[in-house]
Amino acid sequence: MNKDIELCTKNKKRDNYCQLAPTIKGWGCRFLGTPATPLPTTEEEKAELFSKVYREAKTKGVTECPYFNSLYIEHTIENL
Repeated sequence: MNKDIELCTKNKKRDNYCQLAPTIKGWGCRFLGTPATPLPTTEEEKAELFSKVYREAKTKGVTECPYFNSLYIEHTIENL
């Protein structure tokens, strides 16, 4: 497991610990920074954004975190 992801996992004390910032509703992990611009409006655009975010998570090792849940990405996209 990536050392940064491992440290984040060990320090998780509350649900919002892994947010990018307290005022930014993000992907549920401080290591994911894929911007949602422009905001997706069609199902195809939403699927494309999901793929981008998931690919970033996979590349950075975030998917190895036991707290990672891809449904959070989906939920966030649906509520943009």
